[in-house]
Amino acid sequence: MQLSEVPGILVAMPALNDTFFHKSVILLCRFDEEGAFGLVMNHPTATLVKEILSDEMKENVAADIPLLLGGPVQPESFWAVHSSDFSVEETTILSPKINLSSAQEVLYSLANGQDVRSYHFGCGYAGWGAGQLDREIQEESWWLGPLDELLLLDLDYELRWERTMDNLGFDPLTTTFSQTGMV
Repeated sequence: MQLSEVPGILVAMPALNDTFFHKSVILLCRFDEEGAFGLVMNHPTATLVKEILSDEMKENVAADIPLLLGGPVQPESFWAVHSSDFSVEETTILSPKINLSSAQEVLYSLANGQDVRSYHFGCGYAGWGAGQLDREIQEESWWLGPLDELLLLDLDYELRWERTMDNLGFDPLTTTFSQTGMV
């Protein structure tokens, strides 16, 4: 287990082709002996955030951004990953530049005129039971790398997987990927 890499970026390797996590870039928020929790940060839905807001909120918040599908677990959850210039008591500080809050808190603050430099809204999350993510990393389904705050906050969604692979030194077109660590 690589606890030093939390928070970190968990990137789906080509072995996860044809799965929910195909070319996923996950903000890994927790990874310990009890399991792991993360948010897919590059799978926008066709739904804009404003489409799921109340009429009152639609008028007060510029939410013409796609809703991210953060994972298959609890799709009713509604979260915001945002820059550290916003924080409330319930906010989880993930790094010096990235925080995690309930989407409602961020939307309420935006509606009341507070400026938040960067934010992304999503629903659902990715979760792994005890030992499961360790095993999947050994099987080379995932690669766990260092947190890249600018990539997660500012880079276009469709560029995040390729840029992460490049940052890790992988060229998906020329690198040979094989399943190892299988029993």
